[in-house]
Amino acid sequence: MKMLNVSQRRHHANEKSADGNHVVFSQVEKSYDGATHVVKSLSLAVRRGEFLTLLGPSGSGKTTTLMMLAGFEAPTAGTISIDGVNLTTTPPHKRGIGMVFQNYALFPHMSIADNVAFPLAARKTPRNEIGRRVSQALEMVKMRNFASRRPAQLSGGQQQRIALARALVFEPALVLMDEPLGALDKQLREHMQTEIRHLHKMLGVTVVYVTHDQDEALAMSDRVAIFNNGMIEQIGEPAEIYESPNTEFVSRFVGDNNLLDGVVDECYASSSGDYRAKVTHGGCQFEALTAKPLVSGTRVSVVLRPERVSIAAHDTDFENRVNSEIIESTYFGDHVRLTCRIPSGNDIAVKVANTSGLGSLRSGQTLPIGWRSVDSRALLAAGGQG
Repeated sequence: MKMLNVSQRRHHANEKSADGNHVVFSQVEKSYDGATHVVKSLSLAVRRGEFLTLLGPSGSGKTTTLMMLAGFEAPTAGTISIDGVNLTTTPPHKRGIGMVFQNYALFPHMSIADNVAFPLAARKTPRNEIGRRVSQALEMVKMRNFASRRPAQLSGGQQQRIALARALVFEPALVLMDEPLGALDKQLREHMQTEIRHLHKMLGVTVVYVTHDQDEALAMSDRVAIFNNGMIEQIGEPAEIYESPNTEFVSRFVGDNNLLDGVVDECYASSSGDYRAKVTHGGCQFEALTAKPLVSGTRVSVVLRPERVSIAAHDTDFENRVNSEIIESTYFGDHVRLTCRIPSGNDIAVKVANTSGLGSLRSGQTLPIGWRSVDSRALLAAGGQG
């Protein structure tokens, strides 16, 4: 049996489900004590063939959601369907799902080939077919020459490749990954991110991936679901999550942001069709995008990425300009991070690409900074009106 290519997988998938959804959570809840809910009223559709990452801090419900999908945890309420079939009470081994864990979960007494063959043997696959498919899976992760070794003889990155091969060898349509790269060092982790992404594109499988690493989520995913306190705070493509956070929590959790608290003076519809709010912050007035019209007096937080702040603030493209004092300058190689204090007393982080002109910037120096209104967003503050 030859591994199906992407188009073949999608053809077979479309025969199973007309709406394009592979996994559907419907009002799923999880409570261990009957009082506190780890997952609350979760409704989520995972598209067939997509790479969806569940991202959030510890205790946010992302891993519990993955374990319920795998069948290792039972929902307190709601249903989980795969290919339109309710599998809420189906045991894990009957769901046909591939799993990859952070600790690899390889059998130390078995050879690499036998570890990869295990899911096939459990499914009573013919012996000659097992050999061919194990060889194919090891070739896919570039580990064919390691078939006779034991897990202890491999590095962490090599073991993770074997775990991937084992999860994919029986050709599951759905693969779940729980912090699979958490134990690897930075360079190897980034390399494995690329490898996993390439495998996903090549095979066309649906991947649901759990991580707390924001950079990993943004780099690998088709969509990212931000979990907070047992609920999805926002779901969207990586660029949407990063560029257009819907809530203050998302803006704080994903990437680096400056937050300037203020009060809306006025809000208007721009010629571009979006809404702009003029916000007073500590005696300064800044203009920012807003998702909807806001009434005067609404308390908001203006969020602004450090890389969107410019030290060339005399440019007429900048609606927001203010003089600041350089408090600190930190060298990171490819960029310099400045901490600039504005008249309100708040500090704004500024990320500047490393160029020859940066050597003249010193603490205590006055520096004009600015940014475009479209590069900042006014989000409702806790207790804000509107």
